[in-house]
Amino acid sequence: MKILLCALLVVASCSFKKSQLENQKMKGHEELYSSPDEPKIQKLGEFEKRIVIAATNDVHGNYQAQTLEFTDDHNKTPQTTKVGGVDAIQSYYKILRDTYENVVLVDSGDIFSRASSSNTVRDFYSTLKYDALTVGLRDFNLKLPSTMNSSSDLFKKFAKDSPTPLILSNLYELKTARVVEWEGTKPYLLKDVNGVKVGIIGLIPDDIVANTPVHNRVGLFVENMIQSTLRQARLLRSLGADMIVVLTHQGIDCNSELAAEAKLPITKVNFEPQKDNVCNLKGVLGEYLERLPPQLVDVVVGGRNHQKMANFVNGTLVIAGFEDGKSFSFAEFTINTKTKKIIPEQTVVHQPVTFCHEFFKETNDCFTEDSSVNHVKRIPATFLGKPLEFSTSSPAEEPKTSSVFSKEDAAKGLISFTADIAFFPKTSGQSQLFILAVKGSELLNILEEDFNRNRGGNWTPSPYIEKGNELVLSVAGMEIERDKVYKILTDLESLQTHKKLAKNMSNSESMALATHSWDSFHEDAVNTQLAAQTR
Repeated sequence: MKILLCALLVVASCSFKKSQLENQKMKGHEELYSSPDEPKIQKLGEFEKRIVIAATNDVHGNYQAQTLEFTDDHNKTPQTTKVGGVDAIQSYYKILRDTYENVVLVDSGDIFSRASSSNTVRDFYSTLKYDALTVGLRDFNLKLPSTMNSSSDLFKKFAKDSPTPLILSNLYELKTARVVEWEGTKPYLLKDVNGVKVGIIGLIPDDIVANTPVHNRVGLFVENMIQSTLRQARLLRSLGADMIVVLTHQGIDCNSELAAEAKLPITKVNFEPQKDNVCNLKGVLGEYLERLPPQLVDVVVGGRNHQKMANFVNGTLVIAGFEDGKSFSFAEFTINTKTKKIIPEQTVVHQPVTFCHEFFKETNDCFTEDSSVNHVKRIPATFLGKPLEFSTSSPAEEPKTSSVFSKEDAAKGLISFTADIAFFPKTSGQSQLFILAVKGSELLNILEEDFNRNRGGNWTPSPYIEKGNELVLSVAGMEIERDKVYKILTDLESLQTHKKLAKNMSNSESMALATHSWDSFHEDAVNTQLAAQTR
């Protein structure tokens, strides 16, 4: 009886904490995209070393904390929480490195954005100590400043200035018929991590030609992914690589079948990494994985479809997290230093981890899409058993507003409309005025399009700042925040010809003003206050 009782106690203690698969239900969850507790790290043998591969994808230049808005069934008022941002990401990575020590950190592409300059991207990856990067589809599709002729100009500048290697294994220059040899780029990387040699390959996806404008890749040729992998991986193995990681901005759907089977939203499905036949292999990455020789590549870091991946496909692990700097993926590998082989049964594949600023007490994570959860009670976020050390509210210092109106102006009947920026033709006249509320992410798209369509001169003060060969978009000299709402002063005629501006008229914070005859704009104001003569 005592033996049976002890056995039951052991089983009960092992079953107390819910597993990821127990989270697979329509309502309620726990630690869905977080790892708050101290991990159970397996003790290594005499000839064993542990390597962690950690990765992001589709960051898109999102370096500031993002505010998520949501509602639930328990509270009438909308709620918010924050994820991401350099401070939070840096804290997560510090804990990861302190816990596992031997961490290789990579990014599989879409590293640039319309708003972030090459130097900003450089600083992000160097500050967070990434080991290697490659570029993705969107990086080739950016509308470039007039000072750049093609994507190669952007990549060259970034690679030259960046301490983080840019891996371009299958990108060739037509004039030399060789893999690009730009300063700061590499056809592969062989990195020694505590005596373990990790080979890294960066592949431009095979469908890049069909999905990018020709002028952005003029003079370049993309070699077939499988051909490049065979050549580079075999070279790396001959140089002593113990494991090989492939970075490629390409995705497969490993979600839909599991979601349909469990009758769940895709975001609430957790993977069994070893489960066969759950990924759709009909696309570019699926075909690539099926054609890979066994045990040639150990990890493929994907992206693009913004879905999580944590699956083995024909013996190769494929991982990816969510877009816009919200999460990262990681997996633990144990290497036998005598045989130079990975020990498969000791590989630990983790679900993607969200860069939470705080946790909802009920769930111990910051997943917002489950409306059955009461999100009001909050607790500090932890990762791998350690508290995160960053500021959850560290806004940039507010610029001081300079007054542009004197008492004499007021006496003349001038009235002031406070806005962050204005869009007008460079004329004077009389028209109905509007103040539009435009989210930063939308404003960035509008500004870039206007710059490329020669409408940049209509913005006052000009948001276009050239730094060297780069164009930086800003308001009042400050980088535009994607989640912040900006006020734009404009007129009826401009709205009639500018559809992207006009669609923001329906925003609740936008408003129509009376008809005015406006005077000149005052470009010396930090928060642009624009004068209008009353009728």
